[in-house]
Amino acid sequence: IDSPEKKLFQGRMQSILESSDKVSLSFIDPDKNPAITKQYGITTYGTVVLESGKKESKIRDPNEANLINGILKVTKDEQKVIRFLEGHGEKRIDDFENQGFSTVKGALEKDGFKVEKLLLLQSGEIPDDTELFIIPGPEKPILPEEQELIQEYLDKGGSVLLLLDPQSKAGIENFLKQWGIDTPDSFVIDPMSKLFGGDYAAPVVSQYVAHKITSDFTLPTIFPLLRTVTAIKSTSADTTEFLLTGANSWGETNLDVLKEGKSQFDEKSDIKGPVSVAVVSTREVSTEGTKEPEKNNKSDATANLKNIKKAHLIVIGDSDFAGNQYFNFSGNGDLFLNIASFLAEEENLISIRPKERKNSPLSLTSDQGMLILMLGLLTPSFVIFIGVRTWWRRRRL
Repeated sequence: IDSPEKKLFQGRMQSILESSDKVSLSFIDPDKNPAITKQYGITTYGTVVLESGKKESKIRDPNEANLINGILKVTKDEQKVIRFLEGHGEKRIDDFENQGFSTVKGALEKDGFKVEKLLLLQSGEIPDDTELFIIPGPEKPILPEEQELIQEYLDKGGSVLLLLDPQSKAGIENFLKQWGIDTPDSFVIDPMSKLFGGDYAAPVVSQYVAHKITSDFTLPTIFPLLRTVTAIKSTSADTTEFLLTGANSWGETNLDVLKEGKSQFDEKSDIKGPVSVAVVSTREVSTEGTKEPEKNNKSDATANLKNIKKAHLIVIGDSDFAGNQYFNFSGNGDLFLNIASFLAEEENLISIRPKERKNSPLSLTSDQGMLILMLGLLTPSFVIFIGVRTWWRRRRL
């Protein structure tokens, strides 16, 4: 049955269909085709099923972000693994309370990642298949032997995301300085947050330094209880401060005054705003012990280049911004997922995931358009089945 919703969906799909002859689109009436309905487990009108080979993904809200991410999910050759550290009072991915990270886990899985937790001392290593290792708000010391295991993982070209809250007892400051990152003991104060109905100790960040993570990112993000994270001189790593608080904010270092609620900016001891609260550090590492290439030996030089990987370490001065309570506030969840996608080398997933797209056409970035084009060259055909009868009705069958 033709409807405005069906035509809108066809418009969204048109760019994809024109980019590859490997993509086909079919509309199925679930009432007239009960066998297909049962085969794909369709229980709601308007469900979109993406299928490629043996992989399958169902979408009940076919907006542009869900369609792109669904296509990525069914056309990936393998599922990348993201592991979360536990054992030091970190936020837990199986915790559904306000402070928990269950929403993070669900969002990462929706983007096609496999998500697991890891007790480092018990495992004795960060497994080689770990695409990204996340340390979400440690409260207790990360032991020296654990820090050595993290360094070994980075030395292999791994990626680490550390969410470090103010007054954390993680004891990882010296480790971070080796990567050109400093985390002075401070709280970021922002009087302007009051204008947003927030607290002066919960800064709203809207300044994003140009980086792949924040490309075209404009949504404000809120960080409850935030510490300063700055880049320092390093001869072995490239560092970039990519999140800044407002010009009227500052990093309060006198915590006694802060507890009394009498915090005022002190030019002699405090950190003047805009304050950096997130740093990305990148270091080239050799993944194989190879000799220096001889002069004029192009084959050796090429071989050595193939053995060079980039290790990434990102530190953000707060973990609560990605917790269940704040994940869906403005750009918080999008920012976290962009960071995870960058570190996991899934940069095509970096996008602002729209809250509502019911009346907007499919708009592809150049990267996403190129990805769709490559689907026609690198992946087998996949078929999209749509169970449709009444697009605007979302009742149960």
